[in-house]
Amino acid sequence: MSWESAWAEAAAARQFVERLSRRSSGELRPAVPPTPDRDPYLSAWNNVAAALGNAPEPDRERLRGLLEELDAQLASLRLPPTMLEAAQRAVRALLARRWLLTDESLTFVYEPFESLVPLSSLGD
Repeated sequence: MSWESAWAEAAAARQFVERLSRRSSGELRPAVPPTPDRDPYLSAWNNVAAALGNAPEPDRERLRGLLEELDAQLASLRLPPTMLEAAQRAVRALLARRWLLTDESLTFVYEPFESLVPLSSLGD
């Protein structure tokens, strides 16, 4: 995959972080709380991590800078630790979308945020 074809995923990840930042801390309570240590979330996360790790080196290099930027923006939201970790993982799932073998991995990792920022609304 060329980096240029990943701009849609980068735009979706940026849009996700930007929309989260517009919500008050009281609104940042998901309908489905993150369960980072249980399946199916854990299996989905492992698929996302593997997809990112197997991305071509030039893409991984560029993603590192983008992830640093987006992680800093998420950290500034002062989310509870579990929500921060889930938000960082959701960003990674959005960025890994092109490399994932199934969309289910993205769906499960993103699920805690579906009620806050619907996945279908990203990219609009």
